[in-house]
Amino acid sequence: MNTHHVLNIFGDSIMKGVLLDEETKKYILSSNAPGDEVAKNMNIDVFNRSVFGCTVVKGAKLVSSAIEKGRVGEDGFVLIEYGGNDCNYEWKDVSAFPENPHDPVTPLKQFEKLYSNLINEIKNAGITPIIMSLPPIEPSRYLAWITKDGLSAENILKWLGDVNMIYRFQELYSNAISKIAYKTNSLFIDVRSYFLDKHNYGELLCADGIHPNKEGQKLITESIIDFYQSSAATA
Repeated sequence: MNTHHVLNIFGDSIMKGVLLDEETKKYILSSNAPGDEVAKNMNIDVFNRSVFGCTVVKGAKLVSSAIEKGRVGEDGFVLIEYGGNDCNYEWKDVSAFPENPHDPVTPLKQFEKLYSNLINEIKNAGITPIIMSLPPIEPSRYLAWITKDGLSAENILKWLGDVNMIYRFQELYSNAISKIAYKTNSLFIDVRSYFLDKHNYGELLCADGIHPNKEGQKLITESIIDFYQSSAATA
């Protein structure tokens, strides 16, 4: 790289480097989180401001606060990774009332509006945003995870129609992110393609079906490094 860069990461548990411990079935922080690995391998200062469970609603407030307080300067990039929690549902409610309509945490149209506004706010502050698509999820494994403590898998499936609806709905949000990157002419890391390119991407995910495991985190790191080594990031 010709210049030294600063990368501020605003995301959720995926970019925070959260893993599911296979023995204890509890979430832990990885020693190989993508942000840390990028900092080790590239001439980049990385400030990871990701928060477990964060949505674009909460994330927009975090980004605005960081800009106002001068924690994010014009000399670096802001990587945005939101959507995985936005597209989730209150599964307890779905399990109890499968005959009722249910909205995701952040409905899609609201998500698109808030995400677009966030990118424009970053650009208006003279800062360069980088938008990241979502790693895919493994729907059957995720259904087993959310019903392990007593929720009705039968009722949730009744409401879904089929288990793959979990995957398709999450893909809607990732596609929306891709479209926002295009419409706002923003830098884009298509991490989803790095996973889907593999013959069995499920092997790159934890037992919960949603968090990348250590190998999956390595793939996220690879996607970011590839991006930074491209002319788009080093010009």
